[in-house]
Amino acid sequence: MAIYGGGWCYDRKGKYSREEIYNELMREEVFFTDYAMDTSQKVMNLLRKAKKGDIIYLKSYHIRKQTLVIQAIGKFREDYSGDDEIGTIGGQKGYVRKVKWVKELLKTPISFKIPSGRKYNTTLYEENNDEIISIITKCLDEK
Repeated sequence: MAIYGGGWCYDRKGKYSREEIYNELMREEVFFTDYAMDTSQKVMNLLRKAKKGDIIYLKSYHIRKQTLVIQAIGKFREDYSGDDEIGTIGGQKGYVRKVKWVKELLKTPISFKIPSGRKYNTTLYEENNDEIISIITKCLDEK
């Protein structure tokens, strides 16, 4: 089982609030990115690599404060089918993967300081920090 961290605020036109976008992700039960193979092969390859049951957390990373903020945790619903699925979130078209959101944490996020923002400032990555993995799995174990 792999754990992925994914950025989530995508309204580049300023028409939707963060809360509206978040609620749409929860309601539609998807992870979304507006990157594509021609703009980010790394993001698309990771999005395709995730398997059914792998964990994803929605995050933001505050560069100045060097703080990672986890705002939802879920599991991918199915393996990548071989076809990229297009969706619209916050008025933006992009690629989606179906997710069962298990913990919605927008109002009570998990935050902690991470001195190196290089990885955490990207849109999608596979998590390998033992502390974060432990926090995510403990959070999923809570009823």
